[in-house]
Amino acid sequence: MLKRYYFQNRNKGVAIIFATVAVIVILGAVGIITTTIVNNKRESDFAVDEIILSELSRSGIDLAIKRLWDDYLETTGNTTRNWASYRYYLNSLGIPINEDLNFNGTKDPDETGNGNGIFETYPAGYDPRGWALLQNPIQVRDPNNNQLLGTIESVHIARYDEWSKSILTITSTASRNNRTKTAVQVISIGGKSSPHTEFSVLASNISCILCHAEFQSLPLSINTDPANYNTFDRIKIASLESLLVRPTEADSRVAGTLYTRGRVYKPDGSLYSPSELQSSTLKAYKINNTNGKIIQNSSGQMIVTPLENAGTDANGDLIPFANLYMDYPLDEQAQTDGVVPNNFPAPFPDENNNRLVDDEEFEIVLNSANGRVYFESSTLEGELPPGQITSGVAYGVPRGSVYVPSDPNNPLPTASNDALTSLSTTGTYDGNLILIGTPDDPIRIERTVAVNGDLVLAGKIKGEGQILVRGNVYVVGDVTYDDAPGEFGRAEDGTPNAFALVAGGSIMIGDYLTVRGVNHSARNNEKYPKWNQYSIDVRTPSRTNNVTINGKTETLQWGYFDPYSVDAGMIVNGRPGQQFSFTTSELMLFNRMELQKALVDPQYKPRFYGLRASQPDKIYIYDATDEHAVKYNDPGVKLLRDYLIEKGLPLEILSRATYHYCNPTNNWISEDTLRRIWFNDELTRPDSGRPFQFDGLLYSNNSIWCIVRSKTRHNSNTYGKMIIRGGVISADLGVFVPANNGVGIGLTVYYDPRVRRFLEINDPNIVSFTKLGFCYQT
Repeated sequence: MLKRYYFQNRNKGVAIIFATVAVIVILGAVGIITTTIVNNKRESDFAVDEIILSELSRSGIDLAIKRLWDDYLETTGNTTRNWASYRYYLNSLGIPINEDLNFNGTKDPDETGNGNGIFETYPAGYDPRGWALLQNPIQVRDPNNNQLLGTIESVHIARYDEWSKSILTITSTASRNNRTKTAVQVISIGGKSSPHTEFSVLASNISCILCHAEFQSLPLSINTDPANYNTFDRIKIASLESLLVRPTEADSRVAGTLYTRGRVYKPDGSLYSPSELQSSTLKAYKINNTNGKIIQNSSGQMIVTPLENAGTDANGDLIPFANLYMDYPLDEQAQTDGVVPNNFPAPFPDENNNRLVDDEEFEIVLNSANGRVYFESSTLEGELPPGQITSGVAYGVPRGSVYVPSDPNNPLPTASNDALTSLSTTGTYDGNLILIGTPDDPIRIERTVAVNGDLVLAGKIKGEGQILVRGNVYVVGDVTYDDAPGEFGRAEDGTPNAFALVAGGSIMIGDYLTVRGVNHSARNNEKYPKWNQYSIDVRTPSRTNNVTINGKTETLQWGYFDPYSVDAGMIVNGRPGQQFSFTTSELMLFNRMELQKALVDPQYKPRFYGLRASQPDKIYIYDATDEHAVKYNDPGVKLLRDYLIEKGLPLEILSRATYHYCNPTNNWISEDTLRRIWFNDELTRPDSGRPFQFDGLLYSNNSIWCIVRSKTRHNSNTYGKMIIRGGVISADLGVFVPANNGVGIGLTVYYDPRVRRFLEINDPNIVSFTKLGFCYQT
């Protein structure tokens, strides 16, 4: 019994234990379930709060955008919606500008602002978030039951102005159930952004560049890894108004797409049809029609193909990724292959539309300069006797002064003056500047530098930056990066090298003054006197020949410094041949185009080119059906005033025009000095040849002249070749890079996509709205 009792009680005890455990488990489960329900409710409430707070804070941003953009559009009605009107609108709202972005009380290099010369900051005690949109918080309620959903506590707008746009930072804070959330939206409102730096070449008028030329992507050209074949973007070339192509002499190739508007014409003045351009010697390389990449074979070679004008799809839209678009549309909605600017994007503000860079306009540029130019071991003027250039040179010539070289035969300065102090401390120079880098002491550049005058430039460059020049630029020798051996865009110490040269005037690369040649009087009636009678020898100071034709002997002088080697700018009695420079030949064509636009539009302000300001009445056009002339006594060469009178055209065109001259401002450096510098540069080039070279972006508000001469005709050791590794942007573009006597490739342009980082330009005549970034503050 005892044993049975024991087992009975034992079983009862086990049952009690099981029951107790079961109760505990059940209670625990209930507790867990209860806790889970509570936690889930909390999480659910948190999620609901998070959603509502996010929407409320975004609603505050919407309110700000309505005030900043929608209300502006409504209040401006049909008036001009440009940057000036929008700036006025912001001012009328009372939104202050703050340029002290980090609130340290100092204008830092990246705080360039709007260039008005004033470091604009908030008044003492002002909310750092900016202008308050709301006078009082806004409660938001459920429209169905009037239950409070939350509150938009505050909306603030911080304003930072640049040249032609406002960067506006909106900060919106919302609250609900003792929680808050802040959203931040950055927007840009101002001039419409231009895609100008996406092009290898962009110009209004292009003459001669598509002759003996090759245009490629730089990353493709330097790639050695087969795994990267067929991954490189095409390049783009755009002519906004006119393009000259020689049908049988072009001998050029484009690794990408050519866009044209306006006239695409032949040397005789007739226009191309698409089929004629397709059969010309201007060719393209094949493009992948699904992604726009350049097609390469297994060896990495590109595949030559004719230019073929883009077709249309079933909807009538242009098919993308073609290699030719003639008459590319102006409507952006129809630009299915990417945006091409409708007008040339001027690099500097031109608020009065006079096509000049006025004092107050360039003052904005000067005030926005945030960089510097310096050298590692530059010699200052007076420290050493004159001699060879052994270190980098920054030599300034104040406006109104004249540069007089100490050695006329070696006219470049060998030491810096006080211009270097200004450039290295303020990033600006007020005057004309000579800037020379050497292999051992390159020009060191950082960010943006501004020169309020002309610039003479040559040599090695190191660093990342841009030089903004108000006047003309004279490139008197190679300008190349101080790169490590076998590298592009990187120095031996790892410094990235990237450069942009921007001119409010024109850029002359090479000698723009020397004439084609001289000739015996028996050749005076020839349209193009034979080049061997006699082309100027660019490596020999003086050459003389007695030439007999039809029993008449004449002494011809055709050395570089002989009396008739420089363009006279006009007919000079007794001059053998009356030939002029390539520059004069081209500017006549550009002047004719400007005249045509002025005749069509009475409000249009034409820009007429002249060789030198000392001959202000010598403004020429070429009135003939063929491409160009080479001498002043050609019947088609006309003084513009005489031509207007002859044709009975209004002379008021002359008074409403702007005039731009190629010579240095007020001849601060003489033409003789410039030519001696170019001559000395030519003598540094070996007999084996070395092309003229430029690394970086070239950007001119007016014209760019690229001029080198052949070995056969002119004895140049450039062999008629030039290499540009960067990009070219110019209103008018004249290129004389003929290869050696017109055989092979003369000009090679390797587009460097890194130039896109330079000189953001916004069209101030069209205001646009862009969202830049959004985040929630934590």
